[in-house]
Amino acid sequence: MSEREFLLAGVGLYAGDGSKTGNEVAFSNSNPDLVRFFCRWFREFFAVDESRLRVRLYLHEDLVLEAAEQFWSQVCAIPRVQFHRAYRARADPTIRSNRHVHGCCHVRYGSTAALREIKGMMEGLVLVTSLPILPG
Repeated sequence: MSEREFLLAGVGLYAGDGSKTGNEVAFSNSNPDLVRFFCRWFREFFAVDESRLRVRLYLHEDLVLEAAEQFWSQVCAIPRVQFHRAYRARADPTIRSNRHVHGCCHVRYGSTAALREIKGMMEGLVLVTSLPILPG
């Protein structure tokens, strides 16, 4: 994947699963490959102070928190000391039957400037893809 393709893929991923409000860059997903991609993309294209990255996990209360934190720490390359207290959900079999073994990972970075830059790229991507296709 070229650098440009990597940048655009990250913008598209953020457009789908990233937060568009507030004053921070925030991305949530239960798929470790997508979370890993986001973390790599964000570090590649933005000046990141690693000590300001934060993670919060959302997982069912009967799952092992320590194992989930260890798993996501490796996926994100973010030390566990930078994890906030996890949200523990009570399992409700009437709502859903499938569960994510490691929970859902929410990565955030407080930076209004980075969020504005990402939103600008998202707007640019939408603008370019909404232009009429010209023949040959």
